[in-house]
Amino acid sequence: MLQRRRRFMAVVVGGLLSVCLLYCLIAPNVYKANARIALRATPATALSLNGADGGTSGAFASGQIQLETLANVFRSDQLAWRVITRQQLYRAPAFMGNFARRFPQFDPNAPSPDAQAFLLDRFHRRLTVQTLPRTLVLQIRFRSKDAALSAAVVNGLIAAYSEQDREARVQATSEATAWLNVQLKQLRARVERDDQALIEFQNKHGILESPVTLADGRGSLGEHTSALLEIDELGKELVNATTDRILREAEYRAASSSDPELVVASDPRIQANGSFATALLQQLHSRRSELQQEQTQLNSEHGPNFPRVVEIRDLIRDIDLQIKVENRKLLERFQNAWTTAVSREELVRRTLNERTDQGMRLNEAVTKYAVMRQEANSSHELYMRVVEKTEESGLAAGIHDSNISVVDRARQPIKPFSPDLLLYMAITLLVSIWLAVGGALVLESFHPTVTRFLVVLLTLFLAGAAASAQAPTPSTSGLPTGVARFPQSTEKKDQPNAKEAPMIWNSPQGEIPAVAPHGAIISAGLPMSAPIGPGDLLEITESHTPELKSAVRVSDVGAVVLTLAGEVQIGGMDERSAAQAIEAALIARGMLRHPQVTVLVTAYAGQDVSILGEVKRPGVYPYTVHHRLLDLIAAASGLAPNAGRLVTIIHRDNPELALPVALDPQSADQGGNHNPELLAGDTVQVSSAGLVYVVGDVVRPGAFPVDPVQGLTLVQAITLAWGPSQNAALSKAVLIREQAGGRTITSLDLKRMLRGVDPDLPIRDSDIIFVPDSMAKNLWNRTMESVVQSAVGVSIYAGMVYSQRF
Repeated sequence: MLQRRRRFMAVVVGGLLSVCLLYCLIAPNVYKANARIALRATPATALSLNGADGGTSGAFASGQIQLETLANVFRSDQLAWRVITRQQLYRAPAFMGNFARRFPQFDPNAPSPDAQAFLLDRFHRRLTVQTLPRTLVLQIRFRSKDAALSAAVVNGLIAAYSEQDREARVQATSEATAWLNVQLKQLRARVERDDQALIEFQNKHGILESPVTLADGRGSLGEHTSALLEIDELGKELVNATTDRILREAEYRAASSSDPELVVASDPRIQANGSFATALLQQLHSRRSELQQEQTQLNSEHGPNFPRVVEIRDLIRDIDLQIKVENRKLLERFQNAWTTAVSREELVRRTLNERTDQGMRLNEAVTKYAVMRQEANSSHELYMRVVEKTEESGLAAGIHDSNISVVDRARQPIKPFSPDLLLYMAITLLVSIWLAVGGALVLESFHPTVTRFLVVLLTLFLAGAAASAQAPTPSTSGLPTGVARFPQSTEKKDQPNAKEAPMIWNSPQGEIPAVAPHGAIISAGLPMSAPIGPGDLLEITESHTPELKSAVRVSDVGAVVLTLAGEVQIGGMDERSAAQAIEAALIARGMLRHPQVTVLVTAYAGQDVSILGEVKRPGVYPYTVHHRLLDLIAAASGLAPNAGRLVTIIHRDNPELALPVALDPQSADQGGNHNPELLAGDTVQVSSAGLVYVVGDVVRPGAFPVDPVQGLTLVQAITLAWGPSQNAALSKAVLIREQAGGRTITSLDLKRMLRGVDPDLPIRDSDIIFVPDSMAKNLWNRTMESVVQSAVGVSIYAGMVYSQRF
């Protein structure tokens, strides 16, 4: 088809390339100058007097709003007209176009509306102001046929904005300064009048002032006279004397009607006074409490006639007499304190009455002076604020704190922005090829042979895509997808039969008891309790007597020797029976009336079991209350990842006889005994599972365990390896097996097995499954991937270039 339509394709491609070349040769060069400015986040100088100037808000969203506002200011007609007039763009050949012919009588000082609109429209069409994403930076661009003119316009626009901002600030500051000067003269005259009136009134009435601290922490002046100060001090002293007299009287009456010690203990102020020291009383009460506690304990253990109990009773009687003497002395102290407080109150009251008559005459003058002082302070404070604002406005008039900073000034561009010959030719070539091939296909679609060829080609392409989509791929859950949807075959599979398995795996129906070597039948329903025997290590404690706690070992005759109980026979007993025997011995010897003994076996002698093989923590474990197989495996932290289901139990008394047991984690076999009872001294051996190896072109090659009881098939092993990859040759897989006569190699068709057409094959320990890769699939997939990536990349690049240019 391409050979037949070569002339048509050559005409289309050549014609479009010629048009593009002609345009690039005729079109004039256009230059673009760029500049970047940033919105300030902090003031540009430390001398800034207005904290809101020259900085943006702390929130990023607020900064974006300010940035958009600034961009609209740069696009304003006022700034554009200032640049046009200063740069005289209406005379620049690269900018004015046919402006001179349309407006020959143009005057920049008095422009006509049409001429001004014409110049502003040309300026805005060549100006681009945009914000950079996720920044507080503006990018300003200007296009022109003159490279120097484009850079000069951008820099002039930035300078015009800075000048406009400076003029606005200076004008606002000058207006505020003029108004403040007028107010300042009026306030100064008012403050002088108020200060003169205060001085005259203060000298007339003899009022004094002293610095005081207000409630908000600020300093001020407080007015007072000597008489008023003395009255205030006497009033405070009278209040304190009255309060002290009332408290002393209340303390005395409370001590007279009740226990003086309770009054002292309830008032921390009395305790802090050295005259009411009760250290001796506290010592006496503390000693009496200790003696009473000791008397109660000895009385409950030995009776009231015990010698120590009689001695403690006499000591308590003497302490009670000493406490009564001290209480009488304490009451006398309360009475003396009350009498002294009454005398002090009367003396202060007489002095206060004498001074009050003198202070009443000065109270009216002080009140009037306070009002005058408050008015004078308000006027002075207002005057100082106006003075401060006037000074700030004078300084602010000479300080310009701009809210922008120039990141990059515009430089004269060296290369033209457009036209770009190589880029335009490359885009034209790509588009012309697509148009030429599409036009050739349209012309050939009317030919029946070509139509059938295109239909067959499309069918083969879709069939190949569907076939390649059958390969399973790993999912997020770690399991291969796609295998479960294959149709199942009705042919008989060579699967292991549970009924034909040897007796070592399946136990007879019903519960089978475990038989000990000596012939005794051990119950599998109830756990056995281990009795105390010779050599066991015990921990014995008594709740009332901590010194009785001890760790002892049982002797050969089954007895233990204790400090208070002597020798006690506990052989063959459990922990509770042994505790009761020790309690009976303590009561019989008269040591304790109600003993509470606890016996704990910390170590059994010769009563342990061992577990070996594929468990996480093999070792020797104590033979405690739980004696079953699964209990021992759980104590060893469970089975290892490569553990099998076969477990062998060897008894200590008969090591030649090994008892095989098959574990059943899924509880599929309800009739077998999969959790037998163990005996002390047994050894448990957990077997390891076999390994099957899957290598080659699979998603996750490696070795996977195969249980001899449960078995594993070939499809299951491939599934454990996450299935074959998309480049695998499924019909050329092989199975390598080691046998007695040597190694055998079996050819496999995994594609038919995965579809369920061929029967699945069982595999066993040490088998190797190799899945080779297909060179044809690998080449086809890589080719299609490269074609798709190239087409998408070229399309995206062409779209980006088109969006930037237009």
